[in-house]
Amino acid sequence: MWIYKDMVQERVKMPETGLTKIVSVKIKGKGIKAENEAFKRLTDKIEKIAFKRLMFSEAITLYITDISKSLKPSSVRKARISLHSILEITGDAYLDNMTAGFVRKKFIASGRENRTLNGYLKIFKTFWLWCYRNDLVHSRDVFDKLTPFQDTPKKERIQDKFLETDEMNRLLDAMHEERWKLVTKALLLSGLRIGEFIALDKNDVRGDYIHVTKTYDANNKIITSAKTFDSKRDVFIQKELREVLDEIAKYTKWQAQVCGYETIIFFPDVDGDRLKYYAYRNYLSYLSQKVLHRTISAHTLRHSHCSMLALAGVPLEQISQRLGHSDSRITKEIYLHRMQELKNRENARLDALHLIG
Repeated sequence: MWIYKDMVQERVKMPETGLTKIVSVKIKGKGIKAENEAFKRLTDKIEKIAFKRLMFSEAITLYITDISKSLKPSSVRKARISLHSILEITGDAYLDNMTAGFVRKKFIASGRENRTLNGYLKIFKTFWLWCYRNDLVHSRDVFDKLTPFQDTPKKERIQDKFLETDEMNRLLDAMHEERWKLVTKALLLSGLRIGEFIALDKNDVRGDYIHVTKTYDANNKIITSAKTFDSKRDVFIQKELREVLDEIAKYTKWQAQVCGYETIIFFPDVDGDRLKYYAYRNYLSYLSQKVLHRTISAHTLRHSHCSMLALAGVPLEQISQRLGHSDSRITKEIYLHRMQELKNRENARLDALHLIG
């Protein structure tokens, strides 16, 4: 910086063009104090000029590129979809113009449910913090000031998270498509996640165990590593499950001969590729609504497996190991609920006894 006449000046390279220009501010007054104040104002002016203004859409592209280096494709895809949904809500704008008030106002005007907006808000705040840490915005105020929208989620009864025995039987009896019936039985009797089941190869089912080491990412149609460290496990094949797995082996052998393919996949689709996750999800959703008058997912079958084991008196620790997680609130809730049911049944039997007279 230098002083020329009554101006403080500096050469600055413009980020938009790459050309150098002289930036200056006027010295207001006389003396060292006035000059120092002018130097400070020039520094602030240069910072603003040298700071490349980015549009929201441009920053999203940079963010997705960066997180793609460390996150799973499914996580990256979720972030991309969510951020572009937010972009539709807010419209494109310079990042330095996106205040907390601006974002909140746009979210409210979208008319979407608060639960949905809170999901977007979580993604957006993570994105904004990344922008701040990578010097794309000057301040993290937007991150600090944005608070969740008030939400009163519907409280789901713990009984709605799993199927009772009669519900399982009714659902299976209504399944006329053999392959989906076999999948449903396998999930009910093993407790596997649907992605873990689809990812199984023939050599993963051997001896007395199903060796779970990977999962299927339905969004990106790829096999990825197990969901967590605890998800890698050996699931014991009890007698009932063995019978279903044998049925699957016969069915898939017949299907391969009819359709003319060879594959290492344990339960392939008719084209020899992995089972179509969304086809099964839609089938299960439709049929459960029709038969049970409520919609269930493949994860409900996993919870149902937990419920059956609890009723059979299997300890919680063993159930958790079989399901592949060290700590799960839902598993504990289902287990404790079933234990209370057993206790109530025992008390009812005792209450009905006539021990004297």
